[in-house]
Amino acid sequence: MLRYALINAAHNVVRNNETFAQYYNSKIAQGKSHYCALGHTSHKLIRVIFTLLTKNIVFDLA
Repeated sequence: MLRYALINAAHNVVRNNETFAQYYNSKIAQGKSHYCALGHTSHKLIRVIFTLLTKNIVFDLA
């Protein structure tokens, strides 16, 4: 269930955030499949969330 939620969140962040979209597109350009690229993107999303929480940083979309 957690994996499904993370893949779903990664799919939404790829559609709405240019940084994550560029990362996703770079994985696609490397020959990864759609779900493999989403898996890499979800891992990046987890790293960003972890950094925001541990360093007490406010997320700024701009």
